[in-house]
Amino acid sequence: MTAQSALARQRMEKAKRYLRLFMRDTPQLNRLIRKDESDEELMTFALEMAISDYNTTAPLTNIVSIADYPSLYLLMHGAAIQLLKSNGLLQARNELSYSAGGSSFIRSNKSNYYLNWMINFANDYAVKIRNIKMSKNISKGWGGGANSEYDRIGYIW
Repeated sequence: MTAQSALARQRMEKAKRYLRLFMRDTPQLNRLIRKDESDEELMTFALEMAISDYNTTAPLTNIVSIADYPSLYLLMHGAAIQLLKSNGLLQARNELSYSAGGSSFIRSNKSNYYLNWMINFANDYAVKIRNIKMSKNISKGWGGGANSEYDRIGYIW
């Protein structure tokens, strides 16, 4: 086991805990379903998708991993976007409207709520990712001599 892989595992576990806190996804708070909405595998997937999104957003700069992701704030927002997309798709797929005996019922009708939250997070997230990446790109173009305020936003977590 290398130090890098140990750090990556430690960061992934911490990121999953923080993501669960950020999403408020606990059985105690999910009063209707009484369980975690997102399991550990989905949390890991969302974090990896957020990292992949960062790595493929232009301008293309260094490839980062969980061990050196530049911002906890952006990682949580990026992963939250992925969870909201995934859980929103599940809600939409399972939505069912029916009526019986003069009463109408809708099951799993929260997909629009998920969509609205996802859009809210995505707008802020996209701007911040672009600003960080442009700053890093400009800094590289100047040989590291042109720094900006975005160099200092990384939270050592």
